[in-house]
Amino acid sequence: MSDFLPHPFWNFSLELYAGEGVAEACLDLQERRGCDVNVLLYCCWLGASGRPTVTAERLRTILAASEAWQSEVVKPLREMRRRLKDKIWPGALPETVDAVRRRVADAELAAEHAEQLKLASLHSPPADRERSLEKRLRAAVGNLGVYAVCLGVVPDEADRKSVAALMRATFPAFAAVEVAEAVGLAA
Repeated sequence: MSDFLPHPFWNFSLELYAGEGVAEACLDLQERRGCDVNVLLYCCWLGASGRPTVTAERLRTILAASEAWQSEVVKPLREMRRRLKDKIWPGALPETVDAVRRRVADAELAAEHAEQLKLASLHSPPADRERSLEKRLRAAVGNLGVYAVCLGVVPDEADRKSVAALMRATFPAFAAVEVAEAVGLAA
């Protein structure tokens, strides 16, 4: 990973994605709602770093700009990696198939990195380092709400639980009940 260009959003994403329940929450939203995991992480990063809530118009522009890369590069790599993992390949040595799968996974990660750099280049207003943690949490939740609007999704309880997992990892200083309240989970 040392050949990846450094960026605060990438570093944030690596740390957040490793957090408890984050990968599962992101993949749940990806599978059930068609979310782009990089956009989910981007919404969290914008809020967590003290940036204001993104507008629906701005996010639609960002989504349109990243859609071709996601559909033509990232998704085909993901599909290939999954096929190599899930299918039995008669006549191929399992360790050879596994080696190919690892290389495809590396290419997928590099493509995700490239997408993140693109997202950050399209909209990265200055961070307000003085912005309170409460406002950062509201901005991150707001960004995910704007993303739901852009996708035409009305969040349900399962969505809120996944968002709560993202927010707990993004804002560990908050109690779980505070995060639940911020994302609109019933007590």
